[in-house]
Amino acid sequence: MKKRGRPPKNGTTEPWRFGRALQVVHAYTKARNSGEKHSAAVKEAINFVRRLDPETPISESEVKRVLAELLPQNGPTAVLAEYSVLEGDEAAETRRYLEQLIGQAVANRPAVLDIQDRGRPLKKFTIKLVDRPKYPRHNAKSSKP
Repeated sequence: MKKRGRPPKNGTTEPWRFGRALQVVHAYTKARNSGEKHSAAVKEAINFVRRLDPETPISESEVKRVLAELLPQNGPTAVLAEYSVLEGDEAAETRRYLEQLIGQAVANRPAVLDIQDRGRPLKKFTIKLVDRPKYPRHNAKSSKP
């Protein structure tokens, strides 16, 4: 008999969910570093994800889940993501490199990206493991000696 409930994923994440998580972390940390409160930074993360890809499902709850996983409150380290757009020669060079990687991964056959994709700018995320950033309250009482 089949086991009841949701099947276990054993720690795997779909690529689109991981990409969305990187977008959320980038937008949230950027907003917090510019002085926004948590709730405003969460809304900014939602807006950023919707601007990049309007069809990607996103909600406040999902943003908070991503933050709990990648920027844990009690954890010593956090995953930060920096977003940039590659265009022109830099994008062409990256596409050639990706074609080589795909070709090596698929039994040494050359992989060809669609002609439509060749003119598009590439989205690039740089991932870093860092000490968890501290966002002190602006109205926190200072300790007096």
